[in-house]
Amino acid sequence: MTAPAQLYALCVAAHGDFPPPHRATEAGRGLAGAMLLQGVLAGRLDLYDDRVRPTGRGRRGDPVLDAFLAHVERSPRDRAPSDWVERLAPAALVAPRPGLLPGSAEPPDGRAGIRPREALRRVRRSVAEPDRSALHPVAAGALLAASGLHDLCWPALSRDEASRRTLRAVAALGPSGLPVARAATAVSHSLSGSAGALAFPG
Repeated sequence: MTAPAQLYALCVAAHGDFPPPHRATEAGRGLAGAMLLQGVLAGRLDLYDDRVRPTGRGRRGDPVLDAFLAHVERSPRDRAPSDWVERLAPAALVAPRPGLLPGSAEPPDGRAGIRPREALRRVRRSVAEPDRSALHPVAAGALLAASGLHDLCWPALSRDEASRRTLRAVAALGPSGLPVARAATAVSHSLSGSAGALAFPG
């Protein structure tokens, strides 16, 4: 199963470079949110509204995810999810190319893995017709909307409409959608906080 960080990155790269020109901040924040979510899905993080807390357990062995989550697990203090998203966005952007992100082991027999256009189709389909088995593509869609890169997947939609659609899909996931909603909220808050800091310096 293709993991949220890989699906997100492939969608972002579907129209050319990763990250897209002049949108590195948004791409990095969304990818950091996706990787925090993967930490939750691996049982290594608890993601609350106001803090991220390592569990001290969970699955290890993915070198990219292990290196990323080490920043959180070694921190002497709890931080808000949006704080971690902002702090870890640069580290997320220097992770391996989109096809080799956490949870995206090379397919057997040298076959090509999922392609960017296929990732876009999978995310669009899962958001339009969500079910509880589609957590990863729904999560990627929610993170695209939260990071302001919705137009790469839904060019005809405003950010507000893309957010409404993806949040409806997240709600359809039931209880398993809660960490997805929290990761998307953290990404959105990290960007709105940065915009506020730029608008009102000091």
